[in-house]
Amino acid sequence: MSWRNKRDHFTNYTCKWRKSNLGKTNPNHHYYMRLIKKETDKFLRENKDYLLANKPEIYYSMINRKLPKKYIKEEKVITPVNSYIPPQSRMSREELDQSLEKQISERKEKEQALKIKREKERKEQERLRYNRETFEKERRYIYWVDPNKPINQNKLGSSQQWRIEKKYKYY
Repeated sequence: MSWRNKRDHFTNYTCKWRKSNLGKTNPNHHYYMRLIKKETDKFLRENKDYLLANKPEIYYSMINRKLPKKYIKEEKVITPVNSYIPPQSRMSREELDQSLEKQISERKEKEQALKIKREKERKEQERLRYNRETFEKERRYIYWVDPNKPINQNKLGSSQQWRIEKKYKYY
C-alpha cells in the first residue's frame, strides 16, 4: 500500500514539534466540561447560603432546575375598594341605554369617516400607479430623434433578419 510507504498518515497521529513519537495533545469537549463542572460545584458549595438568601434565581439556573414557587415574587398592586365608581352605575336604566346608543352611533360615524378616508387614499394610490405604468409604456415612443436618419431604419422586414433563429448557418 502506498500510504505506508509515504508515512504521511504518521504525522496525523504524532506531534510535529517533538522528536519522540508521542501522540498529539488533543483535549476534547468532555475534558473542558469536566473542569467547568468542578469549578461551578466548588462555587455553589461555598456560596450556597448566600445565593439562596439573596439570589435564588442564579443558584437554580446554575444547577439547571426550575425556580421553586416559594422564591417566585409576585408584584401585588393594592387598590382601595371604592376608589372609582364608573359613571354607568350612577345612571338610570333609560339614561344608560341612551348613552350606549349615542356611543354606538358616534363609533359608527367615526368608522364610516375612516372608511371613506381609506377609500380616497386607495383610489389616489391606484391613480398614481396607473399614471406611472402608462408613462413607462409610452416612454419608448417619446424620445429625441436625429433628423438626418431615416424614420424606418431597422424597423422594416428585410432589416429584421436577425430576429429569426436559423437551424444552421448559410455561407
